[in-house]
Amino acid sequence: MDKKVISSAHKMNGVLDDDYTLYEDGAILHFYDNHTYPGGQNIEESLTVDDLSQTIKQRLYDAAIGENKELVRTILRLA
Repeated sequence: MDKKVISSAHKMNGVLDDDYTLYEDGAILHFYDNHTYPGGQNIEESLTVDDLSQTIKQRLYDAAIGENKELVRTILRLA
């Protein structure tokens, strides 16, 4: 069974991706590019809430749709 996405925050740093996806079970996927040279793109890493800065938590909260906002706030432990 696929995990349900409750927030997905997309951002570009120039031509480089910097995307975060929060799942209903609290899992977080960071999909990003380090550079445009071979081997520096489409990197994925799994994170926990404790790995996120306040700025990233806010990006995920802001990106959530209304019905998911409260769950996102709870998972990310936002005030």
